Amino acid sequence: MKRLGILLACFATLALTSCSLFSAAASSNTVAKASGQNCGAAVQGLYGTYKGTGNIDLSNPTTLNNALALATSYANLKQNKDNADYRKAFTAGLIASSAGLITNGNAGAFVDKMLATAGLSNINSQNIAQTAATASAIISLLKVVNQ
Repeated sequence: MKRLGILLACFATLALTSCSLFSAAASSNTVAKASGQNCGAAVQGLYGTYKGTGNIDLSNPTTLNNALALATSYANLKQNKDNADYRKAFTAGLIASSAGLITNGNAGAFVDKMLATAGLSNINSQNIAQTAATASAIISLLKVVNQ
């Protein structure tokens, strides 16, 4: 009878431990997918602005919010770049919310390019105004050279 009690206690402990591990993995995938969705929506907004005007208007609050969302998603992805499950969930969210801009065919290349773009790590809520001012000055300079 004692053995049965010990066996049941071990089984209960194992069941609780495995459930919490599955729950943590599911939670991580949910966070990754949400981050990918935020990234896809930001890319969609930035691309729409760029395609419509030929540049990125950094004086536009919506554009700045999209840039911050992109940078935040980049930071999350960068922290989890070696986690294959995170990348998979992130990519699924990215594809789902980018309105066809990012597909199964180009998602891997996009995520790789995103991870390789070091400038995204310089954008945050504290320095967005300085980053925007710098980018705006460069765009203005390029417009003069391009005439």
